[in-house]
Amino acid sequence: MKSCAKREADRKTFMEQVRESKENGYLLSSRKIGSGAFSKVYLGYATQEKLRQNYKLASDLRSKRHSMVAIKIISTAKAPLEYSRKFLPREIYSLNATYKHINVVQLYEMYRNSRRTYLVLELASRGDLLEHINATSDRRECPGLEEEEARRLFRQIVSAVAHCHNVGIVHRDLKCENILLDERGFIKLTDFGFANRYSLKNSLMSTFCGSVAYTAPEILMSKKYNGELADLWSLGVILYAMVTGKLPFKERQPHKMIHMIKQGLSFRQPISPECQSLIQGLLQLKPGARLGLQQVATHCWMLPATSAIFHQALNATGRPPERGPALEKPSAQGESGGSVSLLPGLESSAKPPEGAAKGTKAPAGPRASSAQDAFPGRAEMEAKAPELISPGCLLQLPSPCQAERPPRFSLYRPCVLSSLRPFHHLPNFRKPGSATSASAYMASRRLGEKSPAAATALGSGSSKPVISLHSMSMIRKPPPEPITN
Repeated sequence: MKSCAKREADRKTFMEQVRESKENGYLLSSRKIGSGAFSKVYLGYATQEKLRQNYKLASDLRSKRHSMVAIKIISTAKAPLEYSRKFLPREIYSLNATYKHINVVQLYEMYRNSRRTYLVLELASRGDLLEHINATSDRRECPGLEEEEARRLFRQIVSAVAHCHNVGIVHRDLKCENILLDERGFIKLTDFGFANRYSLKNSLMSTFCGSVAYTAPEILMSKKYNGELADLWSLGVILYAMVTGKLPFKERQPHKMIHMIKQGLSFRQPISPECQSLIQGLLQLKPGARLGLQQVATHCWMLPATSAIFHQALNATGRPPERGPALEKPSAQGESGGSVSLLPGLESSAKPPEGAAKGTKAPAGPRASSAQDAFPGRAEMEAKAPELISPGCLLQLPSPCQAERPPRFSLYRPCVLSSLRPFHHLPNFRKPGSATSASAYMASRRLGEKSPAAATALGSGSSKPVISLHSMSMIRKPPPEPITN
């Protein structure tokens, strides 16, 4: 009897949700694609009337060539008051702040009533990353993803997290279940329920949140923590799960999890040394010793994908890229000031040559006479231009504040008067040899340099000088001569 009454109450609630969604321009289907503690996610469709009203929704769905969306329904009447007043507004703010990134799920619209809040989100139809890892492991008959696929997906995850940090948002609940894949195989970071914004770079937080298996040890020890560094720990756990098919530390009790972390990390699957180095650099017990996002993006395990543009530019010259001498691996300072050794493959900017003054410029050498001289080796390029942008910058999008600034280097716009030139590049629509034709102007200009007399004789046979269109546009035309019979 209780089960029948519960099913009837659920059916009645769902019909109310269908009616409320239709009133706001969406058709809610019965297919449930996700659920949370206080929410459920259903597949929905945007009506044509809604597409005409919502430009953000219409422009995105037009590129996807379908009208399907994900509608997240939060029961604010059943949720705790802290969630409705604290965490839900943070989730909506974070989705709006991270809008228009290809690897972050998009919020199209939000509507609510006294009992429920509806979030119309971008649809990712291929499930979450955990399902993808398990399905691929079963197909390969080997746990985990291949490193090439893991590299491709992890670069997108790093790009999404970097975008969030650039706009002042920390996720604090990064895990495989909160990373979705769309129909094209692109990563979509979602579930910003525990996300928070920060104004200062080194501001500390105290809220315990996230899944224990992905949570940083400083949070498990109930210490104040830096949100960005906590996200870096979660990235290391995600990468470990992608390449091994298992979690590095699996324990539900926080104090037991801390004990396992202190014992150290072990790799049960055969993984390349470069990948192990990146995971170990992220899963550091001390937050300040972890690799930053810039170091992750330029790590040697990530570089084969990020340096493809550089190699394509060199191959376009018709010769293979030259290999310069191997650079030494110096030490660098960590984010908190501690000394951290760079991982193998990380390259630092080349130092300027000794003896060179700071304010003097190197003498310009002769011009390159071939493609080989124009494209020197990589080590030589870094020595000559230490200020080149690192490949990791390709992964990070500028923040809105940076986007509003004018570009540092702008193209020179010449004066309008100095840009006026004779119309010799246009087709000749006048009779050949006329006084104002382009061909006559060019011919007179060439002859004028050699023989002024020959230039005046060119044209329609008269002794009048040739007047160019450029000079006619700048000088007032003289009055016509009177006609005499």
